[in-house]
Amino acid sequence: MGKVLDFRAFGEAFIYRAVTPERIVEAVARIAGDVVELGPIKAGPGGRATVFAKGRLGEPEADEAGSDPLVYGVRLPVDVDLEVKVGTTNRYQATGTIDLRMVVRTVEPLSIAIDVDPVTAKDVRFDIQAKGMQAKLLGRAGDVDGELRRHTSDYVNERISAPETSRFTRIDLVPLMDRVWADL
Repeated sequence: MGKVLDFRAFGEAFIYRAVTPERIVEAVARIAGDVVELGPIKAGPGGRATVFAKGRLGEPEADEAGSDPLVYGVRLPVDVDLEVKVGTTNRYQATGTIDLRMVVRTVEPLSIAIDVDPVTAKDVRFDIQAKGMQAKLLGRAGDVDGELRRHTSDYVNERISAPETSRFTRIDLVPLMDRVWADL
């Protein structure tokens, strides 16, 4: 028999064992997928530009950012190819990260809830390389970086709030315990 824990110590140990950085990374990777596609998006003054983005998401990284409640900071790398059409097609390559804040809570009846804070444009960073002189000029005038960050944060928030995401962010422990007791 191991060391006896009081209920509070048991609960804390259980949460830390159940919701590890590795499991958070796995959940984020499954929710995010590995491909991101945006567009057509109207952008620029008067919506005269049309933006298409296609990219790949990299392997997320998670670090504990707080302990009461348990919080994880997650960085999700992304590489995106952009086409901005305003008369002619201008191309860009963007490399960046999306920062997520995930809060682990215990809720009734006996569940683990992982709440993902809404992502804002400030949580998204890109280094954008224009391909060609016209693309460089358009990038400055049309705020390609700001538009990409805004639309990326909207895309991430849609994924987070999708109904199928709840299977990764809500874990009801009662059915799990019932199955274990039934198998004894």
